Amino acid sequence: MPIIGFVTAMLVILQLPFADQSSGNTDLSEAISNTPDKTQDLRKFSHEVLYMKDIVSDLRGVYRDGQVFLTWKEAETPEGTTFNVYMSHQPITSQNLSEAEKIGHHVERHSARDWWQDPASFFKNAEPSEPAGFVIENGADPLDPSGGLFVHTVTPQNAGSCYYAVTATGAEGTENTNLSLGKNSLQNPVVGQVALAQPVYIADAGNAYAKDSAKGRNLVFMLHGRGGGYTAGGEHPQIVNYMFFGDAKQGWREGIPYKFHLSITERNVRVNICGRQWTGRPILESRDQRDHCPAINTWYYGYPERIYETTSYENKVIPNYSEEQILGIARWVQGYLGSDPDRCYLSGGSMGGSGAVSMGFHNPDVFAHIDARVPAVAYTPEGNLWRLECFCGPLDDTAVNHNGEPFLEHMNQILTAQRSKTNLPFLFMLNGRADGSILWPNNPPFYRAMNEAKQGFVAYWSGGEHGSAGKEFPGNSHFAPAREKFGFDKSYLAFSNCSNNDDPGNGDMNDGDVVGWINRGLDWEDIVDTPAEYSVTALAYHDGLEYPLTVDMTPRRLQEFMVKPGEMLNVLIKPGEPQQVKVDENGLITIPGLTIFGRDGTRIQIEKAEHGVPPSRE
Repeated sequence: MPIIGFVTAMLVILQLPFADQSSGNTDLSEAISNTPDKTQDLRKFSHEVLYMKDIVSDLRGVYRDGQVFLTWKEAETPEGTTFNVYMSHQPITSQNLSEAEKIGHHVERHSARDWWQDPASFFKNAEPSEPAGFVIENGADPLDPSGGLFVHTVTPQNAGSCYYAVTATGAEGTENTNLSLGKNSLQNPVVGQVALAQPVYIADAGNAYAKDSAKGRNLVFMLHGRGGGYTAGGEHPQIVNYMFFGDAKQGWREGIPYKFHLSITERNVRVNICGRQWTGRPILESRDQRDHCPAINTWYYGYPERIYETTSYENKVIPNYSEEQILGIARWVQGYLGSDPDRCYLSGGSMGGSGAVSMGFHNPDVFAHIDARVPAVAYTPEGNLWRLECFCGPLDDTAVNHNGEPFLEHMNQILTAQRSKTNLPFLFMLNGRADGSILWPNNPPFYRAMNEAKQGFVAYWSGGEHGSAGKEFPGNSHFAPAREKFGFDKSYLAFSNCSNNDDPGNGDMNDGDVVGWINRGLDWEDIVDTPAEYSVTALAYHDGLEYPLTVDMTPRRLQEFMVKPGEMLNVLIKPGEPQQVKVDENGLITIPGLTIFGRDGTRIQIEKAEHGVPPSRE
């Protein structure tokens, strides 16, 4: 019996409304939603529909740039039906399905529909738009949005000839494992190889950037705040021109698409991230109604593995899916467009600033500098924990990240600063003590941790709220070193214990200076970094600065002047007498109590002490 005839017969038997029999279109979701409570009958109906022939048909597979694109035609199925994707090095049949690898699960109905073009993906009460299909190749027509799509990224373990099959699972959990070669199981293999995946250019005009078109430029990621990143509906939808289909590390299932906007200027590649993540369902358990939609913000980290069904369970694993997406874009921009891998930067405000701090501190070998406005630096009961619990559900000590480490510790950058044995990205940050969105209490202990660890940072705070924290900010000129001074191919100075610092207090709103800064106006110039010598001029200047000031100076990211823990070094501070310093247990050189007498700065020369202390110049 043909599908439509079978469905019609079942609808008649169960006395379910059938919306448009004359058109031949059967909307089973609408039929079931308009039906009185006949639970047993509906379960039977769902089961019977699921086992109709040709639920999945015309399955096709195409390899392109390290990925396999699977598309199929999809019969209408009851709400709650999901699809599974299998892979094997031999043709997949019902008899050997158990031997195949399941690479996709809970794939939603009509997965070829581009949900990024639907306001209902981003806003709780938005009217759905007319379905539009994904574009999966530059210049190609959109897919039929009523069909299915799954994108698999080839790995070394499954490179070569592979076969694929797609099955359906009903809302009650029963999987239809019937397979038919040429319909829902490929007769011919798809030959894939490991390669750098390419995003799809999706702008209405213009062309994709050519290979090496960003040669040598800086790469700057711009991370938006909470509530942003939507591309349909709302007052200011984000403009996008590229889309990636994620690999297994970039989402709760493979193939989830993420979009962004990329532009190239004379000096920079700018990537504006759309920080929305597809969960397949509205996160109704979140206390923030902005999550009551299926495309949510995740503070640029990730979310629980089982978010497609619930966030309320114990012993949860929370992988860094969102971070992996940004890292994937970085690999492509550097590997294909040719940006300078030594100069990759992060910038953002609010949720974007929070994500920039955690992203940069989690990946200090990728990002050289962070500019974070009103960021959260930790998520504790005293401040900001609820932000993570909106999309992660209740969090306790049993929650772990993708490496099995305690999740809340991983998201606590106070601890990262205290524990890190490497060079964290240089950080500029700005916060408000009266911020009711990103709470103040975690900031003073973070400042102390960065100072004690001799990590490079500049901080400014005011008595302002979330939107007004930077209203009186004097500007970046002479406040913090320019971003372009930071790269993995050159050293910089980290300053600590500066006599010009203000007091942030203990985290209590009434303790400490209302407006203040740490390391304001400290800079450097004329670095000499050779195997035999490290020399630099330490600078200090800003409006109203009174000289002299004292500060501890720690060179970081040394290039050629290599030292070992415990090694003794000769130091000449001009003007001044020679002295010796000892390299600490972390391999850091710190010149304590350095005095800067004026705007011209102080010159410091460091050499190996192999021949003892040099004689006095007098």
